Amino acid sequence: MAKILVVHGDRDARKLLVQRAGLHHQVTFAQNLAKATKLIASNPPALLIVGLDPKKPEAIDLLRYLRRSRVDLPVIIVGEAAAGVLQPVAMKLGAAAFLEYPVEQAALDQAISKALQLDKDAHGATPPICREELEGNLSELQKQLNRHMVCFAGRNQVYIQSMILGGGKTSKPRIALKCVIRKQFGHPPNVYYEYVRDVCCGDPTGCPAYQEFQAKYTA
Repeated sequence: MAKILVVHGDRDARKLLVQRAGLHHQVTFAQNLAKATKLIASNPPALLIVGLDPKKPEAIDLLRYLRRSRVDLPVIIVGEAAAGVLQPVAMKLGAAAFLEYPVEQAALDQAISKALQLDKDAHGATPPICREELEGNLSELQKQLNRHMVCFAGRNQVYIQSMILGGGKTSKPRIALKCVIRKQFGHPPNVYYEYVRDVCCGDPTGCPAYQEFQAKYTA
């Protein structure tokens, strides 16, 4: 479960994005760029979801602000169909994904999990244990994920990870998957519950390692 800031000027669109992002994450929101920058400074989120209006492209201004301020946060842009003309600019400025509104729950979940995993990979970090793991039965979650696995590389590879920390202590057990194709293409091999749930068991075509594998072996 990550801390997410939704920034959107339209009340209904903002409400929908807050509701959908809030299914698995802790969400706050801002109506405009000025409020967003204050929240980023005072209470930094792990990820931003930003609405893009082609007539008032504050989302582009926000991406420029983050780059200028050297604030390293993954940003998912959500825009109307007409905002597609600004997608190349947004991606060049560092947006992690560009989704068309109204975005479906699964597509948003996948984009969030992918963006968070890429950010953790870039910083050599591990995502925190999420709420479902803390509150659920890990053995049942493991079985469920293995049963619903879509990616060929992840079949029957989900396991419960607990590492020795020293001094007779071990880490809190959690769901993990050690992916052979991530290792093959130079990515950190381990991915964790939310990424496994949303990408490996949802749509693995969004995984960079899967894309590299497909490009190399199906060309």
